[in-house]
Amino acid sequence: MTGQGGAGRHNPALRIRERIGEETLDALLAVPALHDRYARALLTDLVGEALGHRADLREQSTVPLQLLELFRFCTRHQDGLSVLARKLPMLEPGCPQGPVVQRLADEWTAVDSLDGLPEVTGSWQFLGATLTTLAMSYAMRTALVRTATEARVSAPPPHADTCWHDFLHMAGQGAPRGGLPPWMVYLDRTADAMGHPVAVELLARNRQWALSCGLAELLDLDRARTPAPPPAVRPGQEYLAIHIAPDPLENGRYTVSHSLMSDAGGPNWQHGDPMQRVPTDGLQHAVTRIIKTVEGGGGDRLAHVWLEFVLPFELLNLPVDWWPRDTTEVPNVPLAVDYPVVVRSLDRLQNRDWYRFWRTRWQQLARDEHPSKSVYVNVAHQNGNHLRGLEARLGDNEHCVALVLSEPPLPDHGNGRRELHAALRSGLPVVIWHRAGRSTKEFRGVLDGLLTEGLSRFPAKVAAYRRRAAIDAADDEDAAHIGRHLAVLWDDPDRKPVRPEPP
Repeated sequence: MTGQGGAGRHNPALRIRERIGEETLDALLAVPALHDRYARALLTDLVGEALGHRADLREQSTVPLQLLELFRFCTRHQDGLSVLARKLPMLEPGCPQGPVVQRLADEWTAVDSLDGLPEVTGSWQFLGATLTTLAMSYAMRTALVRTATEARVSAPPPHADTCWHDFLHMAGQGAPRGGLPPWMVYLDRTADAMGHPVAVELLARNRQWALSCGLAELLDLDRARTPAPPPAVRPGQEYLAIHIAPDPLENGRYTVSHSLMSDAGGPNWQHGDPMQRVPTDGLQHAVTRIIKTVEGGGGDRLAHVWLEFVLPFELLNLPVDWWPRDTTEVPNVPLAVDYPVVVRSLDRLQNRDWYRFWRTRWQQLARDEHPSKSVYVNVAHQNGNHLRGLEARLGDNEHCVALVLSEPPLPDHGNGRRELHAALRSGLPVVIWHRAGRSTKEFRGVLDGLLTEGLSRFPAKVAAYRRRAAIDAADDEDAAHIGRHLAVLWDDPDRKPVRPEPP
């Protein structure tokens, strides 16, 4: 990078920026696509368009010099490096350099924000070493980020892996009027998780920085507040997604695999090894193997497990919630006894054309409007009027996030399949139906009771209702309890259990 004069060598911010430039250039050079001149030109155009400034870069003789020109252009515009990081996957999908550049962009912004505090940037190495090695669960990191920003930031960004990355992101967040900057609060809170000597050193430096900013009194008041009692230990949340995908070469056989996500492990799925060519009558045994693997591997832990079956359209009506927890047990215990169970659409996960509509409806679901506005009940009519214009009606109703089908989506029930297709294409994240027959008045009455507290509580109430059905029905396969026939598709776009594509 360009050399600095004598003053630059003693300016910690300049030295940090120089290192960021070198590491960013190394990351860009590691992206194979960027060794093609047309790809570099496309990236330059994409970045310029996103920033609203045409990137007229000088022609350079080598790839590194051309990428250096692009880096310099990005640093001259607010959020430029972040835009560069976000555009990289468009040229090289899944490239690991995207998160690297995004973290470097956070660091660049942090240095800009703290440029008037040379005492802080002069402690960069100390802060980096201290926070990078600080072991902390994702759930605890999330709580700290929310506390430091007064919940303006709900979680660490996806590219952040350590407390150091979280701090860099916090340093780019503005302080509330009359309040402490988030990075200062964050450092004070992280000290609680450190060993005594390091914590004392960090707290002393943080107060000195507060003194330099004229914020020492505010920091002292914050520290003097009576600490809240430690919260009771709450079970962690885990999500187990079981994928059943059709074998591409042989009808009636499937590939069965699983993915696991937990609050403690962060927002990334851990994928298990797939079981190939499983026949239809072997699916329940395959699920038993997965349950045993996950429960046995998790060990002695306090956690709630949410069970999701990712199914192709042809299998969405399977009574997976009543499959046995263990096929070797006699009598069998249904999965619904131990887990909240929902189904998810494999077709929607594989169809990116539907993602935007899906995201919009999920955001609407978060408003938790009254079911009279958010749930559309499609009641069958003999003349078929309930199907005419259904997709248009769903698209025109921005409040609608859930559809109750008039009948199950079976091959011989064309209406149910058409309704489900309309729901998925319209982005509705929730679809409900009676697995064994038409949506009767009795069935709709049960749904009214389960929806009294809104859709946000619906999955939990369905889980309790199914457990009641298991108690009432015992082992009677012919039991008529509606809880045995209540199917719920619940698709959360924030948790896409998509297995990585092979290289």
